[in-house]
Amino acid sequence: MNKIFKYSMMLIFSAVALVLGSCTEEFEYTGATIDGEQVYFSNTLSSNINLSPNANEVKIPINRIQRSGELKVDLEVSTSENCAVSVPNSVNFADGDSVAYLTITYNPSTMEMGRYDEVKLSITNADYTTPYGNSSYTFNIGLSEWETLGTGLYHDVTFANFYGLEAMTYNVTIEKNINKDGMYRIVSPYGPNTSFYTTYVGTGVMGWANKTNTSIVINATDPDYVYVSGDYYPGTDDGMASSGYGVMHLFSIVDYEISKGSSLESLKASNPELFGTLKDGIISLPQMSVYVNFDDSMEPIGYVNTQGWAIALPGNAFTDYSSSFTYTGKFTDVAGNNYADGNITLGADVANAKYIVAMDGDDVQAIIDGIVDGSVEATGITESGSVRVPITESGKYTMIIVTFDEEGNMQGSSATTFEVSLDSSASNWQPIYTGTFTHNVEPAFITYSDNSYVGNPIIGQITEQYSTTMYQDQNNPSKYKIEPWIADGQSLTFEMNADGKITFKDVNTGFSHQQYGTLYAGDAAVLFGQPEAISSYYDEKSNTFVFGTVYYIYQNSAYGWLGGAYETFTVGQAQGVRPFKGHKMLSPKMFKTYSKLNIKKSVRKTAVQKPTLKRAKFVKK
Repeated sequence: MNKIFKYSMMLIFSAVALVLGSCTEEFEYTGATIDGEQVYFSNTLSSNINLSPNANEVKIPINRIQRSGELKVDLEVSTSENCAVSVPNSVNFADGDSVAYLTITYNPSTMEMGRYDEVKLSITNADYTTPYGNSSYTFNIGLSEWETLGTGLYHDVTFANFYGLEAMTYNVTIEKNINKDGMYRIVSPYGPNTSFYTTYVGTGVMGWANKTNTSIVINATDPDYVYVSGDYYPGTDDGMASSGYGVMHLFSIVDYEISKGSSLESLKASNPELFGTLKDGIISLPQMSVYVNFDDSMEPIGYVNTQGWAIALPGNAFTDYSSSFTYTGKFTDVAGNNYADGNITLGADVANAKYIVAMDGDDVQAIIDGIVDGSVEATGITESGSVRVPITESGKYTMIIVTFDEEGNMQGSSATTFEVSLDSSASNWQPIYTGTFTHNVEPAFITYSDNSYVGNPIIGQITEQYSTTMYQDQNNPSKYKIEPWIADGQSLTFEMNADGKITFKDVNTGFSHQQYGTLYAGDAAVLFGQPEAISSYYDEKSNTFVFGTVYYIYQNSAYGWLGGAYETFTVGQAQGVRPFKGHKMLSPKMFKTYSKLNIKKSVRKTAVQKPTLKRAKFVKK
């Protein structure tokens, strides 16, 4: 069978070869021809045409393939209502020309700045068109209030802080407002042709939304009070991630507060932390610059942490002359002398710095001025590192650092307050972890036997999640505290034994019930009279501290439960240790209400909610 099969195939191939050979000799091909003028609009024409305020016309090119003879091409012109430009309905080609220009005229003095009209041009005679080009062209045309200033640098921390990504610095196009000095526009800083787009959108980490408002407007008309103006869409869509929200929408905190009744001047006076600066060509923006939502509305669900957000205007570059101090604890030598230990961190461009520790109440600015002019003696350093300064009494101190460039010019300063206790019996709190605390306070009421309710004053008034710090008492290592907790200035103090069991009781939340007084928090096992049970503990596997928290009031020797939950402190990093940043999984943050100026506090999203404790009625002590 194999021989027969091979022989048959040889015959088939031979026949095919003969046929192909015959066809090759006799077949002739004549390409198709297209008659007519073949007029078209180039597919490289822009969809937006920015008119100049110093001109009164703009020319639109129209092409043709057939060049011989003069030709008039009629156009169907469709414009938006009350269009501000005049568009002819025909264009004329000269003999031998492949391009003709349609001249659109306008009067800049009567046009509304920033308004764009839609215009559609269509070739009316189908015999003049070509299948190889566009027979119509639609574009938006208007008088722009912006002109290109040049290429600047953009240091983005918006996505770094929200998604846990690396901060990026890259080139962007920057425009200036031709009518108002100090107004700048960063042109689509996350869009195509940017390093951000290539890194995250081009690789599929994020999607790209079909949004047009993707540029950021910066109001630097007062260089000491700079802020983001209006709203914009970065253009990204995180909806493909399991924990994604969708299309991010950002808008100005300052503008929002003004819309709610505040004035710009009152915000400058009462909330200077909402403003950045423009200094030496560098725009620096603060932590609270923009609100965020994902529903296209102008109501925030929180703010994105933008600490470190900066723009270098064309011709300028970023420099880092910053300094900071972290107090790490008290040290006592064998002779009984006491010292304050800490770490000084200097910016990359600092040539050298000087530091001194001042007593509480000293004039910090006068000391800085004295360091600069040499009248105050200070210790000099040239790089970051640990320092140890003598301390003779308990109290508050301020570490003052002044930084200099290579020419010896002062470039920056910082002042960090810390507290030292020399009393061995007093708590000596040292930071050991930073992380995220998650509240889960339910239910929002308790039920009496007569089915009447007592509202929980904490519900709706606290941030559900926020970043905070855990401290350990160096004089009593089994004693810890989390601060801030619930609100600024409040602490959750607890004890933890060697097995990881946590206990705490009668911790003042700082809230009060209108009728029943102070609201306390405590460990469920302790409060329910089961001291051997474990309701609060340290989970080593997940590096999480779990608190079986009961919120209650205490009146007439009885505890009244107003809610409870399993709450957590998840360790983010040990103090002084750089966090690992190699994760690719998107981990968006969540936002809840913050009670100052309607500002929403930035907090992380919880992956898994813990089950709430069962409800309880009043129980006797």
